[in-house]
Amino acid sequence: MMKRNQKKNGQWDISFVPITRYSIVFCVLVLLVVFLGGGVLSVSRMRSDTEASLAASHARISQRVDGTVDLLESLASLPEFYAPGIPPIDKVKKLDQMSPFFGYMMICYVDSDIFVYSDGSEPASLASRDYMQRLFSTGQRQVTDSFAAGADGATLNYTVAVPLLDERGTITGCLFCAIYFDETVEILRQSAETGGSEATLIGSQGQVMSSTEGLPYGDSITDVLKNSVLFGTTADRLEEQLLSAQPGAFWNLRNGRLYYTAYQRVENTSWDILCSVNFWTSFEETLPALLLVAGLTALLCIGLLWLVRRYIAGQMKVIDLLVHSVEELENRIYRDERPETADFQEVPRLTSDGLSDSLTGVVTRSVFLNQADALLKKAGPQMTRALCFVDMDNLKHLNDSCGHAGGDIALKSIGYILREYEKKYDGVVGRYGGDEFVLLLTGLDDEKELRSVLDELVLRLQTNIQSGGQSIPVQCSVGVSVYRPGMELQQMIADADEALYYVKQNGKGYYHIQQK
Repeated sequence: MMKRNQKKNGQWDISFVPITRYSIVFCVLVLLVVFLGGGVLSVSRMRSDTEASLAASHARISQRVDGTVDLLESLASLPEFYAPGIPPIDKVKKLDQMSPFFGYMMICYVDSDIFVYSDGSEPASLASRDYMQRLFSTGQRQVTDSFAAGADGATLNYTVAVPLLDERGTITGCLFCAIYFDETVEILRQSAETGGSEATLIGSQGQVMSSTEGLPYGDSITDVLKNSVLFGTTADRLEEQLLSAQPGAFWNLRNGRLYYTAYQRVENTSWDILCSVNFWTSFEETLPALLLVAGLTALLCIGLLWLVRRYIAGQMKVIDLLVHSVEELENRIYRDERPETADFQEVPRLTSDGLSDSLTGVVTRSVFLNQADALLKKAGPQMTRALCFVDMDNLKHLNDSCGHAGGDIALKSIGYILREYEKKYDGVVGRYGGDEFVLLLTGLDDEKELRSVLDELVLRLQTNIQSGGQSIPVQCSVGVSVYRPGMELQQMIADADEALYYVKQNGKGYYHIQQK
């Protein structure tokens, strides 16, 4: 995971290149999964957007056609339009007034001889128009495909026509409306805005009548799709389904892009609407959310890498202390000018230096700080955690009276006692200074138990040292701080030190719990 290179300035230089490399690989894999998930989501969204666009286009086209049929049939039921005795010019004038109000190119009257009348112009025969022939022969309303009409012979429109029937059911003529071609194109365009889709209106012979994706007018839709790779259908089968007015959907690959296409017949017509959404359009709409997730993922990876590096660096400080002790041992054994004088009794002390105190057996200050911090975070929130700052009250007097050997005996005794409590209450004890110890306890049920433990501890720390036929008493003062939510280890040590100062100023030999 990481490399340790040669020492620089007395410390090991740690290379985090491997762990950084693996973190980058992991981050890239996560980003690939995110974008792959975005692709799957885009495919699912293609379906929903296509169906929504088809529903919107179908509803608006059907509404326009059905509204036109209802208007014409309402007018056709009025005697003033189907009665042959009323002059055609009177009928035309009323129809011309309605035409702009309802947004039609024209609303016209046709007599029984299939002549169309308009205000100010001579009647013109429409007998050559197929839809007029069908209307007068069947008596059924007609909705035509788009075709060229008007004086210029180039203006495209759609025509809706209904028969005029008298009271005996005889056809006396018909009324028809011309719907603007541009109006139909605009309906498709507005409906196709849903999810960035494209809409195409297909005529009764499978020809393209209107398209928002620029398909050539009049071309067969099957010819357009022959250059595509269809999935789940073929061009011939699609043509059969369109002619039989069956709705459906299919996937196709066209111009290097994946499309999802759905189609449906428009009621009361022989038209079909096809709506398509391509993958990249759907993916682009999903991309902002994917980029946000990708950015958060990258930040998370960077944050985790920073935390790992910080943790490892902290652990390496402890390891460096051990390495330094081993190097000191090597110097004493192998590099001494007179190796025969080397004190091999120092080996156990040197190998534990930086980890535990050679005299008392408790851990050193640096190790205590590291382990205590970990224990604080690990302890259950329901447990009481306390830090005790223990200080001998009369070490100088003991050294003066019994020598340093007596002082060492007292320190060893204190260390032994504190280690008992360390094991019993899930804690750690360390030597903080010359005659100072710090003890963290994390396995206490409540403050009542803490006070009971402290009462017992203070009594046990009172002992006697025998020297020169005299017994010299030894006692310790204890300052205590209790963990509060969010409290740092250094703050607990500072509070315990303050509590210890209070004991020293008020008689010594007892304990005090710092209250805040």
